[in-house]
Amino acid sequence: MKYIKMSKNQTGIFFILAYLVSITLGVLTFFIFKPVISNIILLTFLANLVATIAIFAFSLITKNSSMYDPYWSVIPPVIIVGWILYYSISMNPVIWLLLIGIMIWAIRLTYNWWKNWTGFKEQDWRYDLIEEKTKGYYLLSNFGAIHLIPTLVVYIQLINAHDVVVLSDSINALTMIGFVLMIFASVIQFIADKQMYDFRQNRLDKNSCIDHGIWRYSRHPNYLGELSLWVGVYLIYVSVKEVLDFNIIYPIAMIALFIFVSIPMMEKKLAGRECFQDYKKQVSMLFPYRKRK
Repeated sequence: MKYIKMSKNQTGIFFILAYLVSITLGVLTFFIFKPVISNIILLTFLANLVATIAIFAFSLITKNSSMYDPYWSVIPPVIIVGWILYYSISMNPVIWLLLIGIMIWAIRLTYNWWKNWTGFKEQDWRYDLIEEKTKGYYLLSNFGAIHLIPTLVVYIQLINAHDVVVLSDSINALTMIGFVLMIFASVIQFIADKQMYDFRQNRLDKNSCIDHGIWRYSRHPNYLGELSLWVGVYLIYVSVKEVLDFNIIYPIAMIALFIFVSIPMMEKKLAGRECFQDYKKQVSMLFPYRKRK
């Protein structure tokens, strides 16, 4: 498959322009349909959907679905800041904690993506797998599985953030627990990604398995960090609402996505390595602990 030949810095500029265009289209959609749709959650989702479709169009232009990869971390802070501006909210400590937690996570995750980005000559191996399995239906599976479903799963997490922005007042103990969990998420992801990056740079055998640092105790510590972030957002939401309600289904949906889709796909890829079966027997899937031999 032919791909657009650019240097890494040129692709960075292309990404920035593409995302500015997509976000602008989303903002225009928000205000165009504002007189028609009074529900801000639904209206924001429509804007988010339009921005996703725009990124999908760019992925078709570049013949690389990894155009969508930064969307996961770039859009959440954009939407939260957009809500704050739209409602003309006076910033209180709870909103500050939510925003700081999201921004630290978003900046770190986007930076990690950029550090590992090599250009349009290759895309995420999972997208190649989806293309191989769906073949003639790849246009639909590309939009649905790679673009639409992640947008949906992340956006429903932001519904909890929306209620925090609108309803929050004073900090309580649960607010702080949620914030600490969000910071923990970024820290554990940073450590896990740094250790994995160093391992890949220094390994002599591409079929070897990482078995040191935090990876010695969890097979997917980066995923643990991702899930911790959204559970933290939910805890801040509960600290504001002071009740357990239907919104608990949102972080559960995120957990289900990782446990039943992302992790099995990753482990199926690793299953061919001779070292992986022993590694799997000794190391926990998510929560860090070393199994007894």
